[in-house]
Amino acid sequence: MKSKKFHYAWIILIAASLIRGVAGPAINASSGVFMTPVAKDLGVGIGQLSLYLSVSSIATLVWLPIAGTLFNKYSVKKIVLLGVFLQTIAFIALGFMSSVWAWYILAVPLAMGAVLLVNLLGPVLVNRWFAKNIGLVMGLMMMITSLLGAVFQPVLTNMISNNGWRFTYIGFGAFALIVMIIIGLLFLKNTPSDKGLKPFGYDESALQISKQEVKGVSTVKALKSLAFIALLIFMIVLTGFAAFQQHIATFGLGIGLDMSTIGTALSISMIGSAIGSVLIGVLSDRVGIVPTSIGVLGVGLCAVILFFISNGNYVLFVIATFLHGLATSSIGVVAPLLTIKFFGNKDYEKLFSTVMIGSPLASIVLMPLYGYIYDTFGSYTYVFIFLFVALIIAGILLLMGNNNSKKLLKESIN
Repeated sequence: MKSKKFHYAWIILIAASLIRGVAGPAINASSGVFMTPVAKDLGVGIGQLSLYLSVSSIATLVWLPIAGTLFNKYSVKKIVLLGVFLQTIAFIALGFMSSVWAWYILAVPLAMGAVLLVNLLGPVLVNRWFAKNIGLVMGLMMMITSLLGAVFQPVLTNMISNNGWRFTYIGFGAFALIVMIIIGLLFLKNTPSDKGLKPFGYDESALQISKQEVKGVSTVKALKSLAFIALLIFMIVLTGFAAFQQHIATFGLGIGLDMSTIGTALSISMIGSAIGSVLIGVLSDRVGIVPTSIGVLGVGLCAVILFFISNGNYVLFVIATFLHGLATSSIGVVAPLLTIKFFGNKDYEKLFSTVMIGSPLASIVLMPLYGYIYDTFGSYTYVFIFLFVALIIAGILLLMGNNNSKKLLKESIN
C-alpha cells in the first residue's frame, strides 16, 4: 500500500487530545477552583470537602486494571461514550447537590470516566495508529492537553465568579458532554484497518520492528517480573514527585515569597511542562526511552536540590519550579513508552493500565504525607530528602527493570 501525504492517524491524535483536554485539565483538574466556593456554601471545611479527592484516587486504583481490559473487548467509540457519560453526568449532578456526601459518592463515576478518557484513551490509540515517532506523538498529545488546560482553567474561574459554582458545574458539564460525544462519534476509529490503512509510519518501520516487540510478554508473566515491579515503583516515585506541585505555593510562602510572585513562578512551571512534553517525546525517539527517563529523574533531582537551597532566593525558586514542571510533564509520555519497551505490544492495554496504578497509589499516600510532614516539622526539608533518595532509587530500579525486560522479551520468542 502506498503511503498518502496525509494520514488519518493525525485526526485520531487531535481528536484524542481534544477529548483528553476537556476531560482532564478542564473537568478532572478543576477541583481546586471549585473547592473554596463550594465549601463555603455547604458550610464545611476545605479538608472535609477535599476528602472526595482521596475517594477519587481509590476509585482510580480499583478501576484502572478493569478499564484496561475494556479496550480489548469493545470499540473505542463505546468506551468513549461510557467514559463521557460517567464523568460529565456526575459533574453536572454536583451542581444540584447540597451535601458534602454527594461529592464523596460522585467522586467514583468521575474517576471511572477520567480513567477511560484521560489515562488510557490517548496512549492506547497512539499505540494502535502510529508505528514510528511514538515519543514525539505522545509529547504532542500532552502539549495539546496542557494548552487546553491553560484555556479552560481561567474560563472555569470566570464562570464561577460571574455565575456561581452551581451554574458552572451544570453549564460546563453540558458543554463537555456534547463536545466529547461529537468528537468521539465523528472522528475516532478503533484501528487503522477500519479506514483501510496501516499505522502511520508502518512502511518505514515495519522492517525495524523486531519479532520480540511484536509478540511481547503475556500479562501473567509480566506481573510476576522484576521489570514490572521496577516500572510500578518508578511511576509511584515520578507521580509522588509531581504531587509536590500542590505544595509549591505553601513552600514559597514559607520561605518568604508572596502569592503574586509564586503565581508567576507557577506559570513558568506550566511553560516548562509544555516544553517538556515535546522535548521528552523527541528525546525518547532519538536516544531511547530508558536514557530519556533517567534524564527526567536527573532533572527532578536538580529541581529538588534547588528547592532545598532556595531559602527565599526567588531566582532559584523559579528555576526549580520550571524544572519541576518540565520533569512532571514526562508522566504521560514515559509511562506508555516504557510499558512497550519492557513488555512489547502483546498485552499492552492490560499492562499499561496496571502500570498506571502507580499514579493513584502515589496520590493516596504521598500527597497527605507531605502535608503531615510540613505540619509536624514546619518545613518541607524531610520531603526534599525523601524525594532525593526516592528519585535515585527509581533510577536504579529502572535500569534493573530494563535488563530484566530484555530477558523476558527474549524468552517470549523462544
